[in-house]
Amino acid sequence: MITQPPTANSQPPLRIAIVGMGGVTHEFRHWPERVIGRALAQRGHRLVNIGYHDPKIPALAATHDEIEGIVVRRVPVRHWPNDQLYAALEATGPFDVMYLLHPRNVLAYGATRWAKARGVPTVYTWNGPLHDRYLVDDRERPYDEQPKYERLIWSLPQLARRVRHDGRLRDHLRNYWLHWPVAVADALVPISRHESRCLINAGWTQPQTYIPQWLDFEAIRSTPRVSIDLPRPALLFIGQLTPRKGYDLLLRALPQVLSRYPTATVQYVSGLNQEDQATLEQMARKLGIWERIVLRGRVDDATLINLYRSADVYVTPTRYEGFGLTLLEAMTAGCPLISTDIPVVNETVRHGENGWLTRYDDPADLARGILALLGDESLRQRLIAGGHATIETCFREDELVSRFEDLFYRLARGRG
Repeated sequence: MITQPPTANSQPPLRIAIVGMGGVTHEFRHWPERVIGRALAQRGHRLVNIGYHDPKIPALAATHDEIEGIVVRRVPVRHWPNDQLYAALEATGPFDVMYLLHPRNVLAYGATRWAKARGVPTVYTWNGPLHDRYLVDDRERPYDEQPKYERLIWSLPQLARRVRHDGRLRDHLRNYWLHWPVAVADALVPISRHESRCLINAGWTQPQTYIPQWLDFEAIRSTPRVSIDLPRPALLFIGQLTPRKGYDLLLRALPQVLSRYPTATVQYVSGLNQEDQATLEQMARKLGIWERIVLRGRVDDATLINLYRSADVYVTPTRYEGFGLTLLEAMTAGCPLISTDIPVVNETVRHGENGWLTRYDDPADLARGILALLGDESLRQRLIAGGHATIETCFREDELVSRFEDLFYRLARGRG
């Protein structure tokens, strides 16, 4: 059952550990650990983020950092034992509460063991549960199958039975390490109604507090406006070039769009690698649309915001989203959006009000939706206005961070 916490009163600052994956970095302003941590730090709480250390990735290369009032420690990506994780927690603690995120968080098991041994309450957000390979066989198209909750292991008796059955100790241990921290968390924070149902279907019965993710909206609004000259009409795609993001559906929809708008282009913004680019180019050439594709690779935050502002339509024909932060980016930047009528997305996007929804895995319906938006300026303006209203009413940072604050205070008081 989802409950809404009462409004918090003025109380002493909390000491909060956030344990994630990529965590808090200088490069990625809108990752949830940074957005939530910054908002709590601005209210006077002491924030520590423990995340992944990877010297090959510039954003994760430093082991010690401080960003927007958040103390950052990065440790090796290891389930358990993880001595450097324990050392980081000891050096930056003590804590009143620990908040963990992500269904594939390798640090969660060790961090939760550490917290439970010290009586520190833990809170878990399982954001994007169908990213979990134990729950679905195909994480690129998870809605093509039913989630397999019976596969999840979160207790030692379950672990022992599985090992006796087939002897696959290593895989079953990993399964247990990923899911035990969710099962023993003192509270759960789903970011969508769909995620809440997944948690219940998995068999976890802790109290839930629904808190959707949000962005650093002021950073978006204050980004200086720079005009980007794009061939018109300009369609914008942002995301990985994977089946899950539906980049192929946009390619297959484009010929129908070009039949009415021959100069239309698609701006693909993605961290391209050679394999991704080769796959996209091969498909586009086969469809005869390669010359209408612009590959931009990864861009900085300011360029990204101005691409939203400059594009005619943001197109995200996704097959699965854990939440869909780019939907909020587009709404904030004032770009009309078109997406897929799937769980989580349709909790944020209301068809014809703040965006346009098309049928799952249907490039023909996607093309019809794009043509509808390109051909009706009043509709585009209505969707833009609806997007702004959604951000102002449903994603107010002061209200959302207060929900975290109230929950964390209740757990800290219970610990006392």
